[in-house]
Amino acid sequence: MIEIYRTNIIKEEDAQQMLRQLRQFFPHYKIDFDLEDCDHILRVETFEETLDNDAILRVVTDDGFYIEILSDEIPFLKV
Repeated sequence: MIEIYRTNIIKEEDAQQMLRQLRQFFPHYKIDFDLEDCDHILRVETFEETLDNDAILRVVTDDGFYIEILSDEIPFLKV
């Protein structure tokens, strides 16, 4: 399972600190940031267990950052 989140984390040092925290709580998840993306993406992937969105959101917000799950829905456009 892969989940993509939008964050307000823009500094590399903040991203590294958050990665350390998240990896401590979720050692079996593959976690990385894409700060170059306009949404400052946090990408979390797991193969062995269910991804705990609520816990991820809590860890990031408890550290004072904004985070939201990005929808994978494609908006319908009228032509």
